Amino acid sequence: MKFTKKIAFASASLALTLATPAALLTQNAAFAKTTTVKQATKVKVTKKTTPFYHKDGSKFTKKKPYVYGGWKSTVAYKNTSYNVVKTVTIKGAKYYYIGNDAYLKASDVKVTATKTVKSSSTSSAKKASTSSSKTTSKKTSSTSSSSKSSSKKTVTQIQVTKKTTPFYHKDGSKFTKKSPYVYQGWKSTVAYKGTKYKVSKTITIKGSKYYYIGNSAYLKASAVKVIASK
Repeated sequence: MKFTKKIAFASASLALTLATPAALLTQNAAFAKTTTVKQATKVKVTKKTTPFYHKDGSKFTKKKPYVYGGWKSTVAYKNTSYNVVKTVTIKGAKYYYIGNDAYLKASDVKVTATKTVKSSSTSSAKKASTSSSKTTSKKTSSTSSSSKSSSKKTVTQIQVTKKTTPFYHKDGSKFTKKSPYVYQGWKSTVAYKGTKYKVSKTITIKGSKYYYIGNSAYLKASAVKVIASK
């Protein structure tokens, strides 16, 4: 009888041990949750003038000013609106990236438009098992290597190859004389040959490739050539 009880007790202990990883996995899954956050999409300058910054936090200078479509300046002017590509932190301060390698300090502007995006966060408990962790690590490493080998270069700068080429909206329509593309007082419906533009992203509109150059304007890939990528 005593021997039988010992076997029964050992069997019960083993069952609990085997059940532990599954229980932990279930617990980990319960910690995963999705939240929504607001991101700035447009800002307006609140000061009389405010500097344009590089990604390292340094300011543009008179010798090397911020250049966009022939317009040059080291500062942005009050009440001027800019579309925001992303929000970043530089040396502990918040900045808004407005495209073409230029940033504006959050303290110098006010947010005039935002969008809501989903953000997933997971609070993990203890690791389920050492062997499971090793397997996951191997899979992750393998996936990472696969991603690197199949990754494509991203276009970062283009140059206009035609005499003139239209500026396009995100729906594929062209800017018009009544509603031209406006940037810091400079107005036009077209970009000129030889002009270089920084690219924020590449998209497809109605089956054709376009490059987004910031400030709600796009250039058709067939009218430009890629001069820089990463």
